[in-house]
Amino acid sequence: MPQPDRWDLVFKRDDLTVAEVLAPPRPRLKEGEVGLAVESFGLTTNNVTYARFVEPGFSYWDAFPGPDGYGRVPIWGFARVEESRHPDVAVGDRYYGFMPMSSHHVVAPGPSAQGFADTTERLHYLPPWYWTYQPAGEPDGRDDRRAVVRAVYPAVFNLAGLAERQAALGARSVLVTSASSKVAIGLAQRLASQGSALATIGVTSEANRAFVEGLGLYGTVISYGDLPSLSATGPVVFVDLTGDAGRLSAVYDSLAGDLCHTVQVGFTHPGSDIVPPPLPGPQPEFFFTPLVEAQAIEEEGAGPYQARYTQAEDGFVDSTASWLTVRRAQGPEAVAEVFAALLDGKQPPDVTYVFRP
Repeated sequence: MPQPDRWDLVFKRDDLTVAEVLAPPRPRLKEGEVGLAVESFGLTTNNVTYARFVEPGFSYWDAFPGPDGYGRVPIWGFARVEESRHPDVAVGDRYYGFMPMSSHHVVAPGPSAQGFADTTERLHYLPPWYWTYQPAGEPDGRDDRRAVVRAVYPAVFNLAGLAERQAALGARSVLVTSASSKVAIGLAQRLASQGSALATIGVTSEANRAFVEGLGLYGTVISYGDLPSLSATGPVVFVDLTGDAGRLSAVYDSLAGDLCHTVQVGFTHPGSDIVPPPLPGPQPEFFFTPLVEAQAIEEEGAGPYQARYTQAEDGFVDSTASWLTVRRAQGPEAVAEVFAALLDGKQPPDVTYVFRP
């Protein structure tokens, strides 16, 4: 099928298995607007969470609407200024930011400490984290891996901070579900690199168990089928990335009074639900990275926080070379195919894709 020069990939909001490729016309920019050509982006289960996370008054679908009943799933990626009617943004400039699954995107830049803030009002139900575009240098040897990792590493970095704060309060272990996901692997790597005293337990599918064990990052690796016989040195911090009611309940049944803190971070499992089941002990708290990061910056200061963060992210990006194969793909059909594999949980954990429109 011939690929249009400009495209939007839209998904049916109540049936994510249905996707369509639209060919939008080239927009006429208003004064102050900038036209971006999307250059590259990665897809992870983070994008699946965006599609599945729907609460009254808050839905990621509202960021980039589509035709009636459809929407564009958000991605994070690199884009280059193709056309500009803004005096401070030049054609050829390159940025990293939050965009739709599209070949092109229009923004209305406003002031920001770095880069620019998109002043498009439709986006402002989201925290500024989502509508701030960071300056990006020219591509280098890390670029493809950054395209995959940068969207999820803020969660990794701040989850590690949460785990260490819990350790200071007496926690002895951290249990992570969906242990083959990039957030989980990043968390285990960050704790290991810091010499954390917390014992790490990764829970994964039987199919991914050998891969997760081979990483050498978790102290213990078990499959979901082992949850009924799970034991851990308490108190235990529980980081759930599945959003699966049955798996949440199984952890609570096994660890009973040993859990000291539970956070829900993602919804990687096909049967996930944003509303947790009734559970004894500590109630799951949704870990909303932008707000946690904003609080950390306020307490520490932007400069020191960013220096620590950049060093940690670069370290993780480099470490992925030992276990993650990055493949390149092009066009909306390829994007839809990989997104479908992520939805079904069939994407191999040691392979990822970077797309170029």
